[in-house]
Amino acid sequence: MSRRNGKGAGIGKGNPPKDTQFVKGRSGNPDGRPKGSRNLETIIRQAANAPVMATIDGRKKRISKTTATAIQLATKAAGGDKHAGSQLFQYLWQFEAEAASTKPAQFPFEEADLKVLRAIYERMMLCANPMSKAA
Repeated sequence: MSRRNGKGAGIGKGNPPKDTQFVKGRSGNPDGRPKGSRNLETIIRQAANAPVMATIDGRKKRISKTTATAIQLATKAAGGDKHAGSQLFQYLWQFEAEAASTKPAQFPFEEADLKVLRAIYERMMLCANPMSKAA
């Protein structure tokens, strides 16, 4: 018996028994995600921002693990570790590129604005140098 010939629903691959199928209109996970459970991003951010004691310039300071890792990377790079140096410069270039992309253009003028500014400049130069009028 198969559905194709209209004689009823058979049980088999892709056709489970009706009593084991999900009931229409009812969630398969009625309780949902438990309250207070955290996703992986939250767990990693909390771990990275957790405080750690570090000795900096002979003094013990409480800093985040992220800060401690950055200090270690910079120290290794300064000590001649090529991989650490490459990684450090890659981060710095990335940060510089992001900062440059958020800055406004040095001259955010349209072509029409530049024409007006050039005309004003030329008039000012004529006023500053009256001998150039006679030429």
